[in-house]
Amino acid sequence: MGDSIVVEPRKPPIIGITGGIASGKSFVASCLESLGCVSVNADQLGHDVLHVPEVIQRLRQTFGPSILAAEGTIDRKRLAAVVFGDNDEALANRRKLERIVHPEIRKLAEQKIEQLRSSPTPPRAIIVDAPLLVEAGWVNLCDYILFIDTPDEVRMQRALGRGWTRQQWQDREAAQASMEQKRRAATHFIDGLMDQEHLRLRLRELLESQSEQ
Repeated sequence: MGDSIVVEPRKPPIIGITGGIASGKSFVASCLESLGCVSVNADQLGHDVLHVPEVIQRLRQTFGPSILAAEGTIDRKRLAAVVFGDNDEALANRRKLERIVHPEIRKLAEQKIEQLRSSPTPPRAIIVDAPLLVEAGWVNLCDYILFIDTPDEVRMQRALGRGWTRQQWQDREAAQASMEQKRRAATHFIDGLMDQEHLRLRLRELLESQSEQ
């Protein structure tokens, strides 16, 4: 009988963050950064992808010139108006958008992760901050998944405070995986109402427990 193979967690580990809209994912990511981690922010990568000429061309061919700004770049508000909503047309358009941009965003994320891993001074952990972590199939990129557990009413009020309408919040929620799907993908749970001091303590304990494995 041959020797068994022990698979060690990757070093530095990759930590995914998931949760509902306005659950506090960015706040958790910033606290992890203050503890020596580095974020790969999918929202920022998503913005970067919309400036890639090939992506602009494919989106224009798919949705028409109305999504373009005067200078020929993607107008994100016009694109959002086409792909967010609870009707069948918006859902179909969203699926088309995802098929175009998700592979490109993941490619950029994997490149960034590899750069961080191969750095002479790698971070304590690499954070994958991706709103669509579950939907886009990014769970398999991560060693651990943190679910930010924040009540729906609190999240909606935060979104309204950012200038969103209630309908916009509901439309964006409907465009994402359910809370139950995100919970099932999680390995750890973080209280989204925790103050910064207790959150840092919780995250520090989590990082230290993983480094001991």
